[in-house]
Amino acid sequence: MSCEIVTLHDLKMRVIGTPTEATLEYLLAKSHSQRLDAVEKAIGTACKQLVQSKSEKQDKSEDEISLDLCHMLHMAGFDAAHDLHVNGHCDIVIRGGDDFLWLAEAKKHDAYSWLEKGLQQLATRYSTGMPGQDHGAIIVYCYVKDANAMLAKWREKLCQAHPDFDVKDADGGDPLQFISIHDHSSSGLPFCVKHKAVPLHWHPEDAGS
Repeated sequence: MSCEIVTLHDLKMRVIGTPTEATLEYLLAKSHSQRLDAVEKAIGTACKQLVQSKSEKQDKSEDEISLDLCHMLHMAGFDAAHDLHVNGHCDIVIRGGDDFLWLAEAKKHDAYSWLEKGLQQLATRYSTGMPGQDHGAIIVYCYVKDANAMLAKWREKLCQAHPDFDVKDADGGDPLQFISIHDHSSSGLPFCVKHKAVPLHWHPEDAGS
């Protein structure tokens, strides 16, 4: 009877391009930057799952959708929780080794002032801005048409309201996201926020079911 020996390299190669890739990277992470890369990859995968089932999300609240996200992340092996108390009740909290902490505020797009409120909650209420705790996200559940145009308008308004922010395209090839960087008011260190649109508009015009 033969016994197949699978090396760690073999395992990494087998999970490339699958949801398990982020899980494995997170489990093997030895630095905050590696944990961050894994978390952001997992968030991207989970958001795609939301979009693929958007017909079922039309009547859900912000909290319900964020719970769905956290459930997916938790099942994937991340220490993810919704509405956990971190200087207040934050929508999405992910903890990791060496005091790693990643936070996100999730908002249904209604008005750009609502997104600004989410940014202020994230940046000035919940986050610490400490090393390993200096990244987060504004996740926008977008039910209006053209999420790309909505995000571009939010980026424009953000630049107008915060001229001291460094606003630029995000790495990774996803056009429905950008990042902003500013000095955290508490730590004084750079704090990076990823602004990510999740297109949930669903209004089929065919006569089928």
